Amino acid sequence: MLIVFGGAFNPPTVAHLNIIKKLLSTFQGSQVLILPVGDDYHKPELIDFQYRIDMLNLLVQDMDQVIVSSLEKDTKYKGTLASLKELSKTYQDIHFVIGSDNLEGLKSWIKYEELLASFPFIVMTRKHALNEMDAEKMFSDLKHDFSFIEVDEEASSTKVRKNQSYRKKYLTEQVYQYIIKNHLYEE
Repeated sequence: MLIVFGGAFNPPTVAHLNIIKKLLSTFQGSQVLILPVGDDYHKPELIDFQYRIDMLNLLVQDMDQVIVSSLEKDTKYKGTLASLKELSKTYQDIHFVIGSDNLEGLKSWIKYEELLASFPFIVMTRKHALNEMDAEKMFSDLKHDFSFIEVDEEASSTKVRKNQSYRKKYLTEQVYQYIIKNHLYEE
């Protein structure tokens, strides 16, 4: 199984690392492919793709079962479905990871119905976000395949970007030093 974990990773935090570890321990023998969005993805405060790739490589440097993908580096953003279809040319048995908080807005995604029908989702449930019962009810009229895993992570990339005091707590030492060396997220 190839588990695709997409996101901005702006910056990648210990929460991202812990989610990867949880996925690998839950789905033994699988691989995780980290898929950062390209620079064309319009999100406030998104730093250059190369910085995010470098930090992701530092985050998972000792994890043989993890692949950091540059698929979206130089492409116009076409949505998750397009990227998963491209990956399916190389990989089989692809599952897509999504946080339950992001599942709530899934119906605004590009071709979300086809995405749901085409790929199984691993939903990382969080406190104060959509629970399994509500998620199943929300998508009961659409073909979908959800597996739910509970995570208890409080680290947030937004908090790390906005407040330097969070950085030592929520970043690995290697990512922290990279941010300092490259003067990232400075005010």
